[in-house]
Amino acid sequence: MESPGGWSARWKPMVKFKQHQIQHQLSGRSYHLMVNASDEEVWRKRWLIQGAHVSSSVYVNEHIYQTLNQPKHYDAIYTAQLLPFKRHGLAKDIQNLMIVSYGGDLPTFCPELAYAEYNRKFIPRPELAKKLNQAYAGLCLSAEEGAMYASVEYLLCGIPVVSTPSKGGRDEFFNSENSIIVPPEADAVAQAVQQWKASPPDPRKIRANALKQLNAVRLSLCSYVAKLIEQEGGGKKNPEELMEKYFAPPGISSRFVHQRDLASINLEQFRV
Repeated sequence: MESPGGWSARWKPMVKFKQHQIQHQLSGRSYHLMVNASDEEVWRKRWLIQGAHVSSSVYVNEHIYQTLNQPKHYDAIYTAQLLPFKRHGLAKDIQNLMIVSYGGDLPTFCPELAYAEYNRKFIPRPELAKKLNQAYAGLCLSAEEGAMYASVEYLLCGIPVVSTPSKGGRDEFFNSENSIIVPPEADAVAQAVQQWKASPPDPRKIRANALKQLNAVRLSLCSYVAKLIEQEGGGKKNPEELMEKYFAPPGISSRFVHQRDLASINLEQFRV
């Protein structure tokens, strides 16, 4: 199984995925494309590529990203690599701001945010969960990318989102109670953050609703896998049992649950 790393509702990535399918078929293997967004699903079907609409955000580890009793230190937090497409500059009007990347020199990368707190070194995931709980809102500022795991990590930690319009599927888990979508303008981003700060939602409700959505998609994925196993002669599999296996608590430091195990499931073992 393969999930797009970026927005794929266009011809160039679909050509690549179609090639992958043909290569696997010629080698006697099964290939399945799991897309993150509804427009990508339209393109997947148009190109006759096996697969389904299953956001890769289902692999985010809710056992790390939880609601925690932490004081609020930040108006907003932005978990984002120091790369141009993340558009960090749109956060320049937010006063108490935390930028979390894999580590690096934020003032050099984005001088407009020289005032912001940031991490020079990688922050372990449990520590990041604490940081997220210390913010009133999480930011999503790119115009296009893939599922953007940070957007779901925010919700699982019970903090609402301020996002710009986007392509790639991160908005699949957004609604009027957990997110505000604003134009890609710094003042609009800052105003939305202040809205959440002035009227913060119930973090437990945000988390519960996000987890409910994630588990619904997880079950659809496990149902898809169960059907594949049966088609290969492996007998009937209970999707709920597959969920217990593949989405059980992983190692505490892992950002994901058992993504590699499920994505690389070997159907050869079920063929008779």
